[in-house]
Amino acid sequence: MMQNSTNSVKKLVMSSLTAGAICATSAFASPVITAYKVDGDIKNIGVESSFWRKAKETEIIAYPQTTIHLNDKKANELNDGNKAKKIKVKALTDGQNIAFKMEWADKTESIQSGNAIKNTEFADGFAVQFAAKYDDPLKLPYIGMGSEGRPVMVYLQKAVAKLFEPNGNGDVAKQVNRANSPYFQKDLERFDIDVAHLARKSYQKGFVAEGFGSMTEIKDKSSEFLMDMKYKKKIFGASGWEGSVVRPLNDNYVKIYNDPIPVAFAVWDGDKMHRDGLKHLSTWIIVEFDGVQSDDKLKKEFDKPLDNADLKNGAELTKMHCASCHNYGNVNDAASAYMAPNLSNIGGYSTTPYLIESILEPHNVIVPGYNPNAHSNFAWYYGDKESGKTSAMPAFDYLSEQEVLDIVGYLKTLKAEVE
Repeated sequence: MMQNSTNSVKKLVMSSLTAGAICATSAFASPVITAYKVDGDIKNIGVESSFWRKAKETEIIAYPQTTIHLNDKKANELNDGNKAKKIKVKALTDGQNIAFKMEWADKTESIQSGNAIKNTEFADGFAVQFAAKYDDPLKLPYIGMGSEGRPVMVYLQKAVAKLFEPNGNGDVAKQVNRANSPYFQKDLERFDIDVAHLARKSYQKGFVAEGFGSMTEIKDKSSEFLMDMKYKKKIFGASGWEGSVVRPLNDNYVKIYNDPIPVAFAVWDGDKMHRDGLKHLSTWIIVEFDGVQSDDKLKKEFDKPLDNADLKNGAELTKMHCASCHNYGNVNDAASAYMAPNLSNIGGYSTTPYLIESILEPHNVIVPGYNPNAHSNFAWYYGDKESGKTSAMPAFDYLSEQEVLDIVGYLKTLKAEVE
């Protein structure tokens, strides 16, 4: 059955370009970012580098991630009815490194401060996600931090003031209040200087992940990267952030050659208490290298438009087969809001092959759920990593090919209005 389902996924994606459209949906096609070649080393590039003048920007859309609601009433109220955000992206390469620059509007500059990460103060931030494995366009990692067997690399930066935290060196002598230190006068001044040098003035981290709850920070310097983030306050026009990240084309985690690659982008708004999964997230976006003739299999197949999907029938089928567990848009018929992932913006950050695979082979990519200790009636999967996980969602492989395409075509319309 699994082999038959896999073949069905491929067949369905291939048939999505069939002529004779009932309802044209070519607008679902994602934009393509071009990485421009520059002469010069971009290893230390920041947002204000003159190199960026050589690149053309591409506008992408990041949608509110509504898969899971936080157990935070105030945050949920602040983000109720969020619209999608426009992000302008540029890309550069020097043949050894690849860099991205993002620009997005944000009316408020939210900087996290204090001597520890607080639960009442949240930072603006951004992230760039790379698929570590992308040889099969139909089996890309889950957009939300990857999936088991399909890892991703995530680079995250937050807007922070000076932060102090244990540095892993066991140096507790300088992690005390100066009034409790054994120093006076000039010795105390030197103590203050030493403490200041321990402060983290920039929060930028690299992670590997294979799904929710699996993010693991890379601390051994096996992944070199550099990030930059600056707030641009404007009198005329929208104020907002510029952020950049640069990394080698090849390292132990992601290997980038001349072929197109999938990259995703996310932004957080601290003023709306954004953190973790509460953010705006793009779908996988194809990045190709300017002037390079390469195998564009990924570009051709990863998110084909569904030109022969009947959206009206898809809406009816979705309500019939999905609404008892999933809430979406104005449909709130699920027995519980925690029964299954909310699909309200699924069309904004999911690719066509992912949606087809989720319908036919739901066990392949399992979203962990809102609570690992949830009541069995509301668990999103059964089993564990050792014994194997089984999705609580059954496989809908009994649906006809056209019915699956109709459902996917409708799901692709589920996304917030762009602000």
